[in-house]
Amino acid sequence: MFFKIVVPLDGSIYSEAALKSASFMARAFNAELKLVTVEEVPLPIYPGETASQLLVETRGDEEHYLEARAHELREEGCCVSTKILPPGSPAQRILEEVAQERADLIVIGSHGRSGITRLLLGSVAERLARESPCPVMISRLQDVAATVV
Repeated sequence: MFFKIVVPLDGSIYSEAALKSASFMARAFNAELKLVTVEEVPLPIYPGETASQLLVETRGDEEHYLEARAHELREEGCCVSTKILPPGSPAQRILEEVAQERADLIVIGSHGRSGITRLLLGSVAERLARESPCPVMISRLQDVAATVV
């Protein structure tokens, strides 16, 4: 039985696919969804730009993204909350949130990287699967397309 499901989102098609799986699980178990994203720290590109200006703009974009996804899920009948996690290692921030929320399940999308790309970039999904105190459902894009109607 799942009561609280954490869904890390990064705006990719992979996390969007995971969200479909998570909403299915939430409806099946009448569970609460917690949509999270790790705050990005943008670097100034143009002269005169400051990191704090960019941070405000980026945070606004992240809030809008999470709330748009939450609104869609609420219309489907899901109980949803959102949170922007502080900057840092995505896996570490997600693990901290899972512990704080006492989540029963994490549903995360996998980019499906392998070989040298995976070695260099690492895998948030893999680290969550290894270190999470609760089960982790790793959703692949093609799996969701084949099963969710």
